[in-house]
Amino acid sequence: MKIKEKHKLRKPSGPYLVGCTHFSYEYDSNETGEKSRVIPCLCFYPAKGNGEGKLKPYVNESIIPGANGIETNSYVNAPICDGKHPLLLFSHGFNLFCEANTVQFEELASHGYMVLSIGHQGSGSYELSSGELLVPDNEKQIKELQAEAVNAIELFASYFAWLSGDGKGASMEEHRDSYKRLIDVQPRLTTHSEVWIKDSLVALDMFLHDVEQENAHLYNHVNKESIGAFGMSFGGSTALSLTHASDLIKASVNLDGFFYSTIWQKPIKKPSLMVQNGAGLFLTYPFLNAENDAYLVSVKNSTHANFTDYSEILAENFVSKGVVGDKEVEQEILGEIDPIEMERIMNVLLLDFFNKYLKGKDSHVLDSDELPDDVLLLRK
Repeated sequence: MKIKEKHKLRKPSGPYLVGCTHFSYEYDSNETGEKSRVIPCLCFYPAKGNGEGKLKPYVNESIIPGANGIETNSYVNAPICDGKHPLLLFSHGFNLFCEANTVQFEELASHGYMVLSIGHQGSGSYELSSGELLVPDNEKQIKELQAEAVNAIELFASYFAWLSGDGKGASMEEHRDSYKRLIDVQPRLTTHSEVWIKDSLVALDMFLHDVEQENAHLYNHVNKESIGAFGMSFGGSTALSLTHASDLIKASVNLDGFFYSTIWQKPIKKPSLMVQNGAGLFLTYPFLNAENDAYLVSVKNSTHANFTDYSEILAENFVSKGVVGDKEVEQEILGEIDPIEMERIMNVLLLDFFNKYLKGKDSHVLDSDELPDDVLLLRK
């Protein structure tokens, strides 16, 4: 992939500067068999000054070659704004990195949110605060998980066709049966979701403990009554699961992630926003199964990769190649939607949703008819 050289990420629209700092946690994990499991984290937050004025580089060159010319808007270890702020947990897409949605982190932080971006050892690449790189070391597991996803592509295609046709008038039982077929052919991914949920819960617990220490950089600045979760792809699935796993999580957003969960049939009982690419539609069942306020957004002319910073940082579209059945296929990883508009849509939707459910503000987008042209919206 060709990355933009000497690029500056889009400026966030909020009134605050953005600060950023590293955290790293460890715990014993029975699920993975590792002696200890590392959880690398980045925290973005509203800042009251730029500190030493050092901007965070986008991501280590070893993680994305060519990324050393990308400049963020986040000041390293800047002083945090006074007061308590809502906290959002984020999980990236499978095999990505903590910075993969920096544009959204900076936008939310500039409007007064703290965002804890959580890494998942073995499922992504990370630079620790020491400068050490943590890269996937279980090649066999990654190949198995990726192979399982590839093997399900044909079934996904038939599922999408059904949703676009007969599925429009289908009963909940029919929707459940169709979703179950996809779950059943991906047992490893469904089971692996439990590891990401555990990572997130441990990171949340340790982070909340850290910020209660008087000498901590972010001491006494988290509003524990206003905690939400969001994520992209596999991380989006994790965000929905966290509404079941923790009473602290009040609302969640899934950015284009099939709902891999061992309790996928259990209705989502907290406010949720599910955003999917225009050709996907695979969040239809979780939306229909929700028992609280729920929004299902389809973004026309977008693809899965559009839900990351690739919309902004790619110098040119990248064509991925693969095999479906016995046929070789090629697909551009970004859709036809204007990249600037795609970033704007994600930022607007996230801010509007979390402002409503974590700050108690009126929705100016999701509950209105003033929607972006490329957005289709269902509410319940």
